[in-house]
Amino acid sequence: MFSIITATYNSAETIQETIESVLSQNDCDIEYVVVDGQSNDGTLEIIKKNESRFNGRMRWFSEPDRGIYDALNKGIRLATGDIIGMLHSDDVFASSSVINAIQEVFEKTNADVVYGDLVYVDQKNPEKVLRYWRSQPFHSALLLRGWMPAHPTVFMKKEIYEQHGGFDLSFSISADYDFLLRVFQDDSLHSVYLAQVITKMRVGGTSNKTIRNIVIKSKEDYRALRKNGFSHTGWILAMKNFSKITQFFRTKTLS
Repeated sequence: MFSIITATYNSAETIQETIESVLSQNDCDIEYVVVDGQSNDGTLEIIKKNESRFNGRMRWFSEPDRGIYDALNKGIRLATGDIIGMLHSDDVFASSSVINAIQEVFEKTNADVVYGDLVYVDQKNPEKVLRYWRSQPFHSALLLRGWMPAHPTVFMKKEIYEQHGGFDLSFSISADYDFLLRVFQDDSLHSVYLAQVITKMRVGGTSNKTIRNIVIKSKEDYRALRKNGFSHTGWILAMKNFSKITQFFRTKTLS
């Protein structure tokens, strides 16, 4: 069974579309876990309205938290599925067959981790692609070039989150990068790249919303690399940032 986790906070404008995206997945055994940070804009009413549509497979709660990574850690602890994936509250899956395709890869390859591609889309028009994050099959040298798959496309067995300790809350923006560095340095894990778009992400995320956040993220990325034993961190960060530029030249319209 898959557990899909969504963290919400004042997400009334987009959460319905996210929920519909989960409900649209074909022939899949999905538990949907929603962790809300005490929204006050109507988000909770939308969640409650949709709960019955999941036929008992939706679990949600609302309480104060320390940010999105704290919420995701809570969701991971609550999840009962064998495989965990994240879908942010303003994102959608690229198609109704995404989870089915990921499940097939897990079954055929005995993977521990499956990841794919992501597109950044316009806030108002999710069909308008602004940036294309195409990934590739993993090999360890990629980490030294600043490579990392887009976290919203990463699905992994729950036991991996338990083994590697979840998200480090000392990071406000780069906890996902820190976590994935831990995971992809684990030689015992079998990671498989699924060459298709998994997630559509609306532009305007926390990490690149302001110049201040970009600076904070760069500092946190540096700290994450040092924490995980990397040297030549300046070179790795330069390569990491350069790779983002090329994503703007890979845009294409999804059918």
